[in-house]
Order: sequence, then C-alpha cells, then structure tokens
Amino acid sequence: MKNTLQINKKKILPVITGVLFVALTLKSVNEISPTSILNQDLSGEITVYAANTVNIEQMNIENLDVDKSKGTATYTGNSSIDSQTENIRKYLNKRNSPLAKYAEEFVKAANNYGIDYRLVAAISVVESSGGIYCFRPYNAWGWGKSGFNSWKDGIWAVSKGLSKYYSSGVNTPRKIAYRYCPPNAVKWGNNVSYVMNLIENQ
Repeated sequence: MKNTLQINKKKILPVITGVLFVALTLKSVNEISPTSILNQDLSGEITVYAANTVNIEQMNIENLDVDKSKGTATYTGNSSIDSQTENIRKYLNKRNSPLAKYAEEFVKAANNYGIDYRLVAAISVVESSGGIYCFRPYNAWGWGKSGFNSWKDGIWAVSKGLSKYYSSGVNTPRKIAYRYCPPNAVKWGNNVSYVMNLIENQ
C-alpha cells in the first residue's frame, strides 16, 4: 500500500508542477504591471517593446480637453525650471507616486539631454502609474529587462535613451511610440501625450 502511494505521488507531482507552471505563465502574461523586452534590431538601434501599458482610463486621470487622436502634447517651452519641477511634483503627488520627490531630477535630466521635461514622468505614469507598479526595481518605464539602482538612476538612464530618439528626429510621443511600444503604439502615444498635457496644466 505504501509503495503504491509513493508511485502515485511520483506520477501526480509532475502533473501538478506542469499545471502550476502553466497557470503562473498565463498570470504573468496577463498581469497589469508592465513588462518589456529589449531587442536589438538589424540597424543596431535599441528598441524597447513594452508589452503592457496601464490603461489611462483605469488611472482616474482628470478630464482635460485634449485632442488625443493626434498624439501630440502642447508645450511652449517657456516655463521656468522651478515651474516645470513644480508641475511634475504636483501631478505625481496627486497620483501618490513615489517619483514625486524626484521632480527636479526629471527636469535636470531633460535639460541635460535636450528632451521635453514632461516626457519621462509621463511615460512612468503610463507604464507603472508613476512607479507604483514596477516590473523590476526602480524601473517605472518598462525600460529594458532589468531594474535600476535608484529612481534617480532610472530617470537619468531613460532620459539618455530617449535623447537618442530625439537626435534622430523622433521627438513626439506618437513618433517615439513606434519604437518604444510597437504593439500598442497609437494608444501608447496618445496616453503619453495626454499625461504630458496634464503635467503642463498643473
């Protein structure tokens, strides 16, 4: 009887393990938190594929009269560094984002790399609700396959990466979307533009 029970356990264990593996795989594929794959294409250019983005409507973003169909964000570039920092801080604080404390880093990195000051903060909101749901440590952007050592490192690394897009003329959320999130480019670009406008109108 004992030998029969052990044989049955040996047969059942692989079946249970297989079922659990399939269930965990399906769960990770369907999770809301962002995942991404960093691919190298034939031209040698690094492209980030964000497999899942947070649905903007699910994030209770305030209503704003924005033409989301164009995937553009209106920004005059005239606001001061202090007001830019305050805009990011206010918006991220409203979302209870851990990145709100790093508003000045977003602006410094953007100015250093010549990108829109709102872009990296907006991507963090679309990808992870502003750092609340990260798929890797300190990676609020679905950037690459690994985490960062700190929020500051993440902000600067992503800003630097996006500056390479800018230098080749890919300098709006809609244009960036086709490299950053090809499977969902139009929606991703519209969502990033929408959040950028919300940041600007704080």
